[in-house]
Amino acid sequence: MSSSTRDLEQQVLQEYSKLAKNTENLANVLRQLVNNSSSESLDTFRELEKKAGLVYTLFKASIWAILADLENAQEEASGSQSQN
Repeated sequence: MSSSTRDLEQQVLQEYSKLAKNTENLANVLRQLVNNSSSESLDTFRELEKKAGLVYTLFKASIWAILADLENAQEEASGSQSQN
């Protein structure tokens, strides 16, 4: 067996090990979610929803500001070109 084949096998085994650890972590998180009372989970999700809504609103406002600046810059550029 060549060394490149052994290296590849080692990499595959490492990836399987990572996958097993991630799967175990996911299982632990899911167990915690199942064991928590639903009111605690709902309260946590409400807080997260509020924060996500705020981030979305700020992001949307930023995009609108960028678009307005671009539009103003284009109008100024076209206005200065028509004066020439």
